[in-house]
Amino acid sequence: MVLVDESRKEQIWRVAVRLFRERGFPGTSVRDIAEAVGIQGGSLYAHVSSKDDLLWDIVNHSADRFFEKLTPIMEQDQDVMPRFRQAIIAHVDVITSDLDAAAVYSTEWRHLSPERREAFAARRDEYEAMFRNVIREGMEQRLIATSDEGFATLFVLSALNWVYQWFKPDGRLTAEELGKLMAEYIFDGLRRRTS
Repeated sequence: MVLVDESRKEQIWRVAVRLFRERGFPGTSVRDIAEAVGIQGGSLYAHVSSKDDLLWDIVNHSADRFFEKLTPIMEQDQDVMPRFRQAIIAHVDVITSDLDAAAVYSTEWRHLSPERREAFAARRDEYEAMFRNVIREGMEQRLIATSDEGFATLFVLSALNWVYQWFKPDGRLTAEELGKLMAEYIFDGLRRRTS
């Protein structure tokens, strides 16, 4: 039985996430990852099987975190708009709690093998369906004014997913404040509230 040093594996994973975000998956070599960790290139394979597997692990880990946050919210016996608001805040929380992984999840999945891309797309579609369902429920209750639930879902998730590009953890808004503000803008837009 071979024992794997979990702290080293975690270090490799963290470095790979950062480099994949900074340089892109194709622009990052196994040697780059090994050098950043401080080990020989060949030694990396004692901890991970391949660069492709690292990318797969990163996008799956991020997908798991999105599902872990959203599923309990969607299973609540609660009115639709509070659930929708919580879903937005939870989605922003996942992104802001690991900006590098969110960036890799959002952009580098395209470099997965065709089979893994297909599996990734199925998970993404399942996640998007939860947002689509809450939007549809809001439409049916005449609480959300859109005639196209698919476009509304795309709009909401596109706005939320872009947060990794500009959010600053040490900025003026906390992740929770940002999630609440984004929910407010998504629900009400920038409509003037006084005459």
